[in-house]
Order: sequence, then C-alpha cells, then structure tokens
Amino acid sequence: GVIIATEYLVRGNLKPEQLPEWMREPLPDAKRVLVIGGGDTSMDCVRTAVRLGAGEVTCVYRRTEAEQKGRVEERVHAVEEGVRFEYLAAPLGFEAGADGRIERVRFSRTELGEPDESGRRRPVPTGEEFTVEADTVVIAIGYGTDDEIVRTADGIETDQWSQVSVNQETFETSRPGVFAGGDCVNGADLVVTALADGRRAATTIHEYLQTLPTNKASAITGLTS
Repeated sequence: GVIIATEYLVRGNLKPEQLPEWMREPLPDAKRVLVIGGGDTSMDCVRTAVRLGAGEVTCVYRRTEAEQKGRVEERVHAVEEGVRFEYLAAPLGFEAGADGRIERVRFSRTELGEPDESGRRRPVPTGEEFTVEADTVVIAIGYGTDDEIVRTADGIETDQWSQVSVNQETFETSRPGVFAGGDCVNGADLVVTALADGRRAATTIHEYLQTLPTNKASAITGLTS
C-alpha cells in the first residue's frame, strides 16, 4: 500500500502493454489515498488518485502553503477536484493491519522555525502527533536535481536550491556558451515546461553561434558551410 510517486503515476496513467512486465499489475482499488509531498509531482499524484476513483484524497506537506514550490494553479485545480490539504505535518511512521497492508500514517505536527539552507523556514516538531487513515500512500518527496553537470563543469553557478542559474531571457549560464533549462533550472516540474525551455533556448543558442567565428562555430556544431 506504499508506493513511490513515479511508479504510481506511470502505472496509473499508462496501459499495461506500455509498461515493463514487473509494473503491469493494476494498482489496487483505493478508497483513501494519502500523498506525502508538496511539489508538482504530488499534485500529479493527487489528481491521478481522483481520476482513478479514490473516495478521499489527502495531501500532507510539512510546511505551509506559502512555502510550497509547486505551481499555484495545480493546487487550485486539486482543491476544485476535492483534494484535502494538511499542512505543517511531517510523517513519523506507517501502521499496517493484520494483512500487512497500510492502514494509517502517523504524523508529527510542525511549526516553522529558522530558515534552512534553501532559504525557506525549517519545519520544527511541536510535540503533537496525529494519524491519518489510508489504504494507499504515495511518497512524492525527495526529488532533486542531478548535480553531475555542475560537479564536472567549471564556472556554472547555482542558486540556493542547487539549481543552475541562468539568464531568464537567453537561458545562458554563468559560463559563456553553456545554456540550461528544464528541471535543472526550475526544479522538479512538468515535461512541457522543460520542452518549452528547450524551444526558447534553441533560438538564443542559434543567435549565439552566429556571433562566433566560422571555424569555432563549426567545431561546436560539427557542421561546415
């Protein structure tokens, strides 16, 4: 009854024949779905749960609505579809029934303390605990940007969330000739957002190449006139 967000979304939105064999088992019918997380991935999960017929869908986030990084319009749509939000709560543990399936999740009530390394106020336990009943729990937390590019390329600056800093108009990074977009700039987001960044960046990359001497541009692109 506990599943990772990516698997939940794939199994909930694709036909069995489109999935690898080990993922083809249908998701169990769920009356109460609990999603832990506060970003766009969690919004995708709660709305998928609604479409799959869950009678009660709850999203739990450890900070307040003001600290959520996801798109506001996604939360608005989720509320319109009947999703309930529980803020200032951090998971403590899962409780299963005699059959081994999840029955409820224990949470610690939190309050906001001093800012952490991300610049957002850190959730601090208040000592109060409570439980939420659920027969399916979706974990939609812990998504981050792969830092391999930054670790292996000199001169690329990042922001307080370790995401690549770019010129918002040109998508050029602090290293001349290197452009970036999508999740490594925006954080976990929608595929269409990454595609849109790529399309916009392509124009500025083309313009950048036009400013280079022909031999240098050819070395970068592999094309010759």
